[in-house]
Amino acid sequence: MSAQPIEPRLARLEGAYEQVRDRLNGIDHRLETMESKIDLRADRLDSKIEGLARRFDTNVDRLDAKIDKRSAQLIGLVLTTWATTIATILLHH
Repeated sequence: MSAQPIEPRLARLEGAYEQVRDRLNGIDHRLETMESKIDLRADRLDSKIEGLARRFDTNVDRLDAKIDKRSAQLIGLVLTTWATTIATILLHH
């Protein structure tokens, strides 16, 4: 065993314990701060993604409407051409 009295050794251990506790508290605080920042950025990213998804859906809806309109026009053209062709054939026979 050491020739030093126990009180100074205990005081040194207590000091080391205090330093460890202070450092761990500092680490806890930094982790909490980082977690808050990450949560904030994740929320912002979610908002941006939701906005882009809404814009995408709107554009897809517009494109669908244009396609539907063009399809109706094309079907009308085909039917008109078909009816005209049949009428022409029937009239010349």
